[in-house]
Amino acid sequence: MDIRFKVSTGGQISGQIGGQIGGQIGGAIDVLTERQKDVLGLIISNNRITYKEIVEKLSIHESAVADHIKALKDKGVIKRAGKTRGQWLILIKNK
Repeated sequence: MDIRFKVSTGGQISGQIGGQIGGQIGGAIDVLTERQKDVLGLIISNNRITYKEIVEKLSIHESAVADHIKALKDKGVIKRAGKTRGQWLILIKNK
């Protein structure tokens, strides 16, 4: 899945799906795997999506979802705002 997006102040997402993931947060972001792009695409389309919803949509184990989300957080792509009823913030902008 290819994704193009931009983030405005406050974590609001505007833009469109299509294109290549990329961006900068004080430097280049590591390349994302295809599955990380899939997870990110779901988060972009619904920033309140749960692990279980991602599991159902991608047909992968919940521990795999946790690993992909951890990788996206470690790469500075996403951040969690709030707890159980929180939302995902997208931290990168497209090139």
